[in-house]
Amino acid sequence: MKIPRLLLPFAALCAVVCAHAENIVGGPKGGRLLETEPLRAEFFVTPERKVEIVFYDAALKPVAPGAQSVTVTAEPAGGRVKLELEKTATGFLSTQPLPEGGPYRVVVQARADAEAKPRNFRIDLNLAPCGECQRAEYACICEGH
Repeated sequence: MKIPRLLLPFAALCAVVCAHAENIVGGPKGGRLLETEPLRAEFFVTPERKVEIVFYDAALKPVAPGAQSVTVTAEPAGGRVKLELEKTATGFLSTQPLPEGGPYRVVVQARADAEAKPRNFRIDLNLAPCGECQRAEYACICEGH
């Protein structure tokens, strides 16, 4: 008798949690949103295979990066390659394209300012389009990816 009494509240709790699950939000440019502080950042690969990091406010409007700094390291099979970034009005753009080949891992390290602790993001870079959402696999917003 006690087990059914415990299962009913547990099932109700699971239903509430599933109903309020947060949807995955993609970046406005079609890239992957990174939860950085104090601004959100989008990791995006341009058609020229350059990495673009764009900073957004809470409403996902592009803003200047301020004191934030970013480093990007590609990790293809041939060895690690640190990409040089130049500052833009809303973030950073790599001066050279990503190495050919793939998929491979890209590590983005973001800091709110020079003294802040770095926040690392490991992105499995796969530029093939997702069959469901049609975004690049690295930026897929489908459940379970």
